[in-house]
Amino acid sequence: PTDWGMEKTRHPGDGVVTGTGTVNGKQVFLFSQDFTVFGGSLSAMYARKICKIMDHAEMVGAPLLGLNDSGGARIQEGVASLGGYGDIFLRNVLLSGVVP
Repeated sequence: PTDWGMEKTRHPGDGVVTGTGTVNGKQVFLFSQDFTVFGGSLSAMYARKICKIMDHAEMVGAPLLGLNDSGGARIQEGVASLGGYGDIFLRNVLLSGVVP
């Protein structure tokens, strides 16, 4: 099997930043994709980070802000990255009307 040359590529993170903060004194949760890391492509770990912040927003009932700048699924991971999209899309549906 090939690693698509990924073993030669190192980045300090996985292209997504998550966090919490306030806007006008109200708590918000957020994620931002970074296109400069692997073209913003979604990996399995990347998806787990987004899902985790979505789950926190649901528990608190606070707004979720997402900045999407992605080249799509990380092809080198195959179906694992596609499964990550499934997890995110499921949460999008379940949180609609629940998380402002």
